[in-house]
Amino acid sequence: MNYRKAIIATLASASLGGLAAACPAAAESAAPNAALIKQETSGASQSAMAANVLFLDYTAELQSRNANGTIMVSGRRLLEAIGYRVAWDAADGSLTAERPGKPALLLRAGRREAKLGDKTLQLPAAPYIGEGVLWVPLRSAAEAVGLTVAWDAANRYAYVKDPAALPKISLTTRADNRVTEQPANLIGYFRSQMGIDVNLTLVQPDFYRERTNIMVAAGDTGSVMLLQNNYAYSDELLRSFAMDLTEDLNAFPRLKALAAEAAGGRTIDGRIYGIARPRDPHDAPFPAVRQDWLDRLGLARPKTMEEVYAALRQFTLKDPDGNGKNDTYGMTGYTTAAGLGSFAWVEQAFTGSPERFAVQNGRVVDHALGAGETAALSWLARAYREGLIDKEFAAQTPEQAADRIRGGRSGLAALSLRDAAALTGDKAEWIPLSGLKADSLGAPIAPWNTEVTDTYIVTRMSRVAPKTILRWLDGGLAKNESGAWDGIEGFGQTDRAALRSLFGEPDLLNSDALKSVPEQTRGAYETAVKEWQKTSYADAVVPAFSGLWSTGKYAELNAELKETQIKVILGELSMADWEHYTKTLAASKPYQALLAELADLAGDGA
Repeated sequence: MNYRKAIIATLASASLGGLAAACPAAAESAAPNAALIKQETSGASQSAMAANVLFLDYTAELQSRNANGTIMVSGRRLLEAIGYRVAWDAADGSLTAERPGKPALLLRAGRREAKLGDKTLQLPAAPYIGEGVLWVPLRSAAEAVGLTVAWDAANRYAYVKDPAALPKISLTTRADNRVTEQPANLIGYFRSQMGIDVNLTLVQPDFYRERTNIMVAAGDTGSVMLLQNNYAYSDELLRSFAMDLTEDLNAFPRLKALAAEAAGGRTIDGRIYGIARPRDPHDAPFPAVRQDWLDRLGLARPKTMEEVYAALRQFTLKDPDGNGKNDTYGMTGYTTAAGLGSFAWVEQAFTGSPERFAVQNGRVVDHALGAGETAALSWLARAYREGLIDKEFAAQTPEQAADRIRGGRSGLAALSLRDAAALTGDKAEWIPLSGLKADSLGAPIAPWNTEVTDTYIVTRMSRVAPKTILRWLDGGLAKNESGAWDGIEGFGQTDRAALRSLFGEPDLLNSDALKSVPEQTRGAYETAVKEWQKTSYADAVVPAFSGLWSTGKYAELNAELKETQIKVILGELSMADWEHYTKTLAASKPYQALLAELADLAGDGA
């Protein structure tokens, strides 16, 4: 009877030979022979702290013990779980297991010989009775009935598996494309062609981080989980629920390379715990413009910040939607707890960096205190003063800003390629900008995802050996890289959306978002992406910095900076006030401590 499900015995580690059991012992159906109990407890060394035993493919809780280096488990639980009928003879302390079409297995307490049909088997340790349970050698008993046992020394797990059963994993990942329906055809392909049964949970991006944090706190992580910003989890916490994949990854160069990525892999004390889900680093919000409004007003697509400013002015004053009302503005957006949010691209245009803190010539640089930030705030303050920016930007949420964009109120907004494509249709044509510079002499900027790349972990709740999971993940990523998934017939839109959520989109030029753009507009998108891909900030941005922000240690300092920036934009503070503030900040002890910590992180090559 194959249930294809496992409930693990979660056990704490004690030594190479043993980890502490957390599952209760199961009593045999009849009372044990007292003499046999005395014989076994006096003649052998048993420890209640043995190994983590993961019984794959079947419903069973396998408590384990250590008898002089041999992992022992309940004979009844092991054999009944896989469909054997078990009989217990209390008189001679023997257990007989029978199943139609299989030879009977006889195990006796105190004897190192077992019988499999008419064959005699030698056991590494004699079965013994303890707490009403006949404890038998795991590997010998399991292999006698056709199961396999694999030992994972790095994580101290013994995996018991039925070779005839498909490995079953549960996986949680984020659906950036917002398609969360079950991909039935894809799941069927995994079973029939890749030999694995995947129970897939697709979660909307808006609350993915909260959902996964709840799962981690509840200890309900499934087999595989995508972590959003793995640096939000301390080393100690991550190790408590993620498996060490170091040795297993030696067989998968592609995955090992992804694990080595600073932006998404996770290494702790030289051991690998996380693998980056591939993405194009240019997949990030960037200014897109209403091309239909530009055309109606006879304007060229802007290339410099002054040209952007001129376009915003026309969008605000010249009725670009032709409805005869004064109800449009140049651009809308929102701020975040971390800074200027969807207006951060203005800072990037003048500072040349997509991130406030960057590394230049081996030194941590704070662009917020430089001349570029001053120019950016001056540009934004002027635009706000002239009514070119949505007056509600400082208070509204991302959802409110999105409503204004969908409602045709704004001519420019920071949008991902996916969002710009989704907004483009019969009523509006959004085109992402490319080659944008501070001025004609400046260097062009490009979108850059400064968040830590999403990270796959194999959890300690997994009922499947890590190597099996890694083999499937590697195969899926290989098909993603080669485009082989595109050639498989029978997949619908739901299946292909799930493929992107599972294996990422390493190249925007081959993204579903780009493919969804109307053909007459697609060329402009492709041109923008190709232009973006000429620019990289990989050497300047340090992903591990986000781990420091996630601790909240400098939240007050950063909140004060953002509040001051907003006041400058709203005209409540002058540029002279800003200059005074930055000088005071730079000289403060908390700020100097912040720079020192960032320098340490940058020096670690994190």
